[in-house]
Amino acid sequence: MRKSAVRLVVGMLLALAVCSSAWAAGAAVPAQDATTWHVGVGGESPDHALQAQAFLPTKITINEGDMITWTTNPEFVHTVTFLSGGQASPVVAPEGNIVIQPAATAFPSGGPSYDGTGLVNSGLLEGKGKTFSLTFTKAGTYDYVCLLHPGMAGTIAVQAAGSGYPMTQAQIDAQANVELYDKLGQANQDLQSAQLGSKANGNGTTSYTVVNGAGGNQASVLRFLPVNLNVKAGDSVTWLGNDPHEVHTVTFYDPAGKVPDFIVPQPQPSGPPKLIVPHAAPENDTAVDSKDLYNSGLLAPGQSYTFTFPTPGVYTYVCVVHAPQQMFGTITVSAGQPASLPRTATGGSALPLLPLLAGAIVLMLLGILIRRTPMRSVP
Repeated sequence: MRKSAVRLVVGMLLALAVCSSAWAAGAAVPAQDATTWHVGVGGESPDHALQAQAFLPTKITINEGDMITWTTNPEFVHTVTFLSGGQASPVVAPEGNIVIQPAATAFPSGGPSYDGTGLVNSGLLEGKGKTFSLTFTKAGTYDYVCLLHPGMAGTIAVQAAGSGYPMTQAQIDAQANVELYDKLGQANQDLQSAQLGSKANGNGTTSYTVVNGAGGNQASVLRFLPVNLNVKAGDSVTWLGNDPHEVHTVTFYDPAGKVPDFIVPQPQPSGPPKLIVPHAAPENDTAVDSKDLYNSGLLAPGQSYTFTFPTPGVYTYVCVVHAPQQMFGTITVSAGQPASLPRTATGGSALPLLPLLAGAIVLMLLGILIRRTPMRSVP
């Protein structure tokens, strides 16, 4: 009897727990005083190669007077920017004979509250754990973006003060994790499906096409694919961008020295520094034959750049934009076969094939004659 009562109590508690969970998942959470909510900014794989270019979760519902704090998840850089129908500042822009990153993109503006009007920008949130907070003072639905990554957007639905919340912070975090792993899964599929292209040329050389980053649908692969490539002297390699969220460079440099900078701050008499982009334009030749700097300049999505490699050696290159994420590659160039000689089987002699066949036939005929000739006795 006592055991049955215990089982009944346990069963009732379990049923109550299940009902409570169902209510939490499907019913509005009672309104409280002004609340601070948390949203993630981006996410990545442990090696920084796969990036979720998303606010996590993409949409959140809060009340008037509530605050949202955004926190960066990856060792990467993003912005949280409310344009209020205005135009986005460019990532980089010309200024005289140099290229800069505009202050309107790089540095904070507006805030600490938002009523649906004006520009509010976090500025560059670079590195894991960086935060930006904003209080929402008027009901409405507000879209926001990352200025650095086209397609990275989120939505804040602000209800009237005192409304019930559709989700708890724990449920918001769970939704964020679902979206994060979905984006990283997409990036991994892009990584696995990337293919090296090659085309034989009439002069005996080969033209290769390397994937210069891959992505889409708020997911990115920050790698050259393949990372390491072996070619022959005289071959050429084209890098083709395939990620709508990112710009890249293909920059060859001496690995014994310093990795070229993407941004160089230049102090000003007053205000923030000017952010110069020193390697925004192509530099040096398109034939890489030394350890000097050879640079494609900034390549927007869909743009390509081609280098040829006339001299054997090992050449190291980097995307200067994503060097912190380890976007490096190498081209190993071995001596090519002179164009005047025909190509023979791998591992065979460099002698022409027909003389070899002719020699083998002569030796075979001599063997037949020797076997058929009668042996004479020695007197």
